[in-house]
Amino acid sequence: MKTYQLKLTYPETLSVHHITSLVESVKGVRIQRLNIIGRGREFVGVLVVEASGLLHYDSLVERIRSRQEVLLDEPEIAPL
Repeated sequence: MKTYQLKLTYPETLSVHHITSLVESVKGVRIQRLNIIGRGREFVGVLVVEASGLLHYDSLVERIRSRQEVLLDEPEIAPL
């Protein structure tokens, strides 16, 4: 499995459970680490995931981008 890092920003109305459920709904992807910091009405965080392949990672990125509330900084394609 390869490890990838994603930088997220999402409003306080969206729970961490929504984020983790979204990630875990993609087959072949597992959360390795989640670091969230509250900044006013938004939460900013770093999500480190393990993916069994680039296809699974791309599926995760597309699923996160489909959620209008979650902003995703340009993800790193290279594994950590």
